[in-house]
Amino acid sequence: MAGAYKTPGVYIVEKNAFPNSVVEVATAVPAFIGYTKIADNKGTSLHEKPWRITSMSEFINYFGGEPDDKFEIAEKGADDAADFKSSGKEYVLKRPNGKADTKRYYLYRAMQLFYQNGGGPCYIVSIGTYSDEGVKRKDLEAGVDKLLKEQEPTMVVIPDAVALDEGDCIGVQQYSLKHCGYQMKNRFAILDIHDGFKERTDPKGDPVAAFRGDLGTNYLNYSAAYYPWLNTSIVQTTDLDFSS
Repeated sequence: MAGAYKTPGVYIVEKNAFPNSVVEVATAVPAFIGYTKIADNKGTSLHEKPWRITSMSEFINYFGGEPDDKFEIAEKGADDAADFKSSGKEYVLKRPNGKADTKRYYLYRAMQLFYQNGGGPCYIVSIGTYSDEGVKRKDLEAGVDKLLKEQEPTMVVIPDAVALDEGDCIGVQQYSLKHCGYQMKNRFAILDIHDGFKERTDPKGDPVAAFRGDLGTNYLNYSAAYYPWLNTSIVQTTDLDFSS
């Protein structure tokens, strides 16, 4: 190098003596809490145990497939929100035998959407199975508590919360906000608006205004909420069985 310098003076030559010490890591690692078909790792129960996966095939291997949802098709009543239209008439999907919507499970479909849109590593906290009595607030909150010792997750997602009534759904969301903003301070809650499929002009009230008024003001900088619910093609017609 000395031969390259034509005039006297002080020259600074920077040399990289050490390899790059910055290691690329995932910055968005969600933890999904909800109900699954099974929760098993080769005979070892994964119930209420945060479990790291990296693909939809791993989810199915450890937690099983989709819930067996059954509905009856009925003409829309005065107090119903139409699910679809056919031949000029509006129809709704109702649970057979008057079963409550708390038997509707959302986690599996959320996982499908997550991985079909580029999802990667995440944690699953299975807090019950489809054979249980339905979605319960205390189960979901217990699932949040199971994340206290996990350092990698940066987001908390509870799709099954919207199966609860509005008050319990808000309670679960406030619980997750406290977990993120008060207990951990290193993660973010992704919230769904209860009845987010309804229009803001719905006769029974604006779901966004109800959500914002009930959620409160604590730890809101550790969360984000999305409206409206999206219509997707995640479930194809070929996936449906129209037999009675």
